[in-house]
Amino acid sequence: MSSQFQEIFSRLEQQQSIFKDKSLLDTLVFPQDVVGREEKIEEILKHLIGYKRGYVEPLISVFGRSGSGKSTLTKLVCENFDDAEYIFVNLRKAKTVFGSANQILSNLGEEPVKSAKGLNAAVDLIGDSIISKLKKTGKKLFILVLDEIDVLFNDVRGKPSDFIYKLLVLEEKLRTVSIMVSIIAISNNLVRNFELDDRVRSRIGTCEVFFEPYKKDQVLDILRNISEKAFSVPIDDEVLQKCADVSSTEHGDARRAIELLKISLEIAYSESAKIIPEHVVKADSKLQKNTFYEYHRHTSHHSRQVMNAIARLSYLTDESCHSTSRIYKQYGNMEEKGLSYRRISDILSDLTQGRMLHSNTRSSGRHGYGTQCELRIPPDMILKIYKESFEKLQKDKKRHLKVKESPEWRIGDTSFKTWDKYYEKVSWREYVDFEEQNLES
Repeated sequence: MSSQFQEIFSRLEQQQSIFKDKSLLDTLVFPQDVVGREEKIEEILKHLIGYKRGYVEPLISVFGRSGSGKSTLTKLVCENFDDAEYIFVNLRKAKTVFGSANQILSNLGEEPVKSAKGLNAAVDLIGDSIISKLKKTGKKLFILVLDEIDVLFNDVRGKPSDFIYKLLVLEEKLRTVSIMVSIIAISNNLVRNFELDDRVRSRIGTCEVFFEPYKKDQVLDILRNISEKAFSVPIDDEVLQKCADVSSTEHGDARRAIELLKISLEIAYSESAKIIPEHVVKADSKLQKNTFYEYHRHTSHHSRQVMNAIARLSYLTDESCHSTSRIYKQYGNMEEKGLSYRRISDILSDLTQGRMLHSNTRSSGRHGYGTQCELRIPPDMILKIYKESFEKLQKDKKRHLKVKESPEWRIGDTSFKTWDKYYEKVSWREYVDFEEQNLES
């Protein structure tokens, strides 16, 4: 190793000395202790333990916000439930219905089925593999954990409801040979809220486990528990409280709180300083930026366009909050063949879950209540990704400001004194066309 690399290696090694056991900060590793979620363990087990008396819930819907511990705790329950065999399948890797079936087969140790054989062949092979697995172990219960099941419903052509129906029918067949199977479906939303056939709804029942966001004191307990074991340097309680405060603003995301503490400590070390609450603020800013670029890179085209629409609205109007209908109008001006209003509403919900947006319900007086969405990141961070579009938008805004400063101006028979009222009535293209005519005259 060259002296240059040796120097870098030594510096990084020294930096790592602040960690006593860094594995405790790894969200992919089973936690040693369960903090603030004991009752959820009991709820999940309650729905599984009945197999000894000949019945187990066919589908358990585990739902809640990101970072509320759904996946981690479900893994922990399955890992410690010695009476059952289980596999944990992340459907985000599959993306399609047929891909999901093959992902399940892969986790069972089977070869994928070619699409020409059809979905029924894949489901039959899943059943055969479960029987074979249980025969080897002598156990009577098999738990199929489907994480991020909401991704499945993006594949409309693949008929996700029909796929779930086939899995439920498979469960019924296996029970005739004394094999119990239970599906645990993990999602940010309740499974029965998705578009399901009546035949599926009647079979899944209402077996639900809701993971509410961690409360501030629970996040603080988690951080205290981890900091004592993971770090070789003592962490002041005010720092942990600051992490808990920020995480509570993030809807009780314990995973983010742990990451925040880790980054804060690394920033403090790089400054050769003792960790203080200000380092948490710096770490939060860094994480928001990193989270956005990672999310933007992996999300769908329409999700990117929705974020772009909100960014354009915020940049042009100098307002941070926008209604769903307003965002939908702007998105429609950008996409000739766009998604439906309901689907855009779902995307806004997903963006909120992904920490890209704040959303809250506000009263609009006699117009009732409505959801307002606000970007968690500066609008220009999104707009600058599309450099040419952003440069044009900057010029458009300058023209808009000139128009806004002009006396009352008219379109047709209706007067509009403000940009906001005008924008609500016409499309972006009409606005630009009118503005150019107005300035020329």
